Amino acid sequence: MPFLKNKIKLKADPEDEYDMEELDNCDPEAATPSSFNESSSLKSFEPDFTFSPNRQESILPTRGRRNKPTNPDGHSKNIVKNYGKALCGFASSEIAIPYLELIIARESFNYVKISDFMDHIKSKKNGINSIESLRRLLVKNEHDDMVMAAYKRLFQEVSIVFLKYFCVNWIFGGRLLQKNAHLKFRFKMLRRIQNPQHFTYLQTVIKPK
Repeated sequence: MPFLKNKIKLKADPEDEYDMEELDNCDPEAATPSSFNESSSLKSFEPDFTFSPNRQESILPTRGRRNKPTNPDGHSKNIVKNYGKALCGFASSEIAIPYLELIIARESFNYVKISDFMDHIKSKKNGINSIESLRRLLVKNEHDDMVMAAYKRLFQEVSIVFLKYFCVNWIFGGRLLQKNAHLKFRFKMLRRIQNPQHFTYLQTVIKPK
């Protein structure tokens, strides 16, 4: 049979090209869909994902360490500065006026004008950048006159009000990046404002748990 001879020839010479005339003489039933092996044909088109020893793997570059940690429980060099400016901002705002009036009446500071006190605090706000600059608004010295001593007492008392009742809203309602760090130092700041003569340092590094 011509088809059998052609099949034997292809098997004997697999590298020979197909002869179009011999293919024309093949049995037409051999090309019917019933003789088509679908699974073997699909397998021949499947991609090869086997590992080759000659294949080189590319290594992705490692990411460097951040210079400034963004962890909210991390290091904050500006905690004292941020708190100091917030205290000055509150003491010179209209929200503080009712508290200032109560403090003036309680301490008998009748010679103190609230507007003058607020102007004094506003003039010092931009200069708050360290513990020492904040202490100068709190600690009385022998060269202070009666009005300046009253200003420092007023600032201390109104700062305590801020830390007790307004601080949390300032932390989470503002633009602070390290909110948790400022929140954890809230009571440390409160204790130092209550005893400003001992306010000589503030540990601003929170140790990891």
